[in-house]
Amino acid sequence: MRKFNARKHTTRTLAAVALAAGALATGAGPAVATTGASAAGCVTTDIHTNPAAREAGWTVECTDRRYIHVDVTVFAGGVADSNPWEARWVDAGDTWQDLNVYPQTNPAIDHLCVHIVSYVDPTNPFEQPQVIGHECV
Repeated sequence: MRKFNARKHTTRTLAAVALAAGALATGAGPAVATTGASAAGCVTTDIHTNPAAREAGWTVECTDRRYIHVDVTVFAGGVADSNPWEARWVDAGDTWQDLNVYPQTNPAIDHLCVHIVSYVDPTNPFEQPQVIGHECV
């Protein structure tokens, strides 16, 4: 029977945690660094949110072909009521402009959040999406 060595086990566990944390930090770095107007691929030039009119819209312009995913959270009475989303490929040189009007809720819609990310290859489970827009009103 093997004797359990707590010191050796703790050292291995800490090393594994450090490696995992480093991988997460490395993976998150480029997505944050390339966010905004200087990002290659696509940029969000406008996000429109108007809770009173129940509207959420956006304008995304792309210089490279990207898969764009837009996630909207609709709040009613201070609580998340629904989570509609849209996604599509946007070709190089194209613009995706959209405006949605959501059905009235009871209690009324009081807050909207729009979160926009882009992917080079949405089928790649290791690709970190690039955040290109976010607004909550």
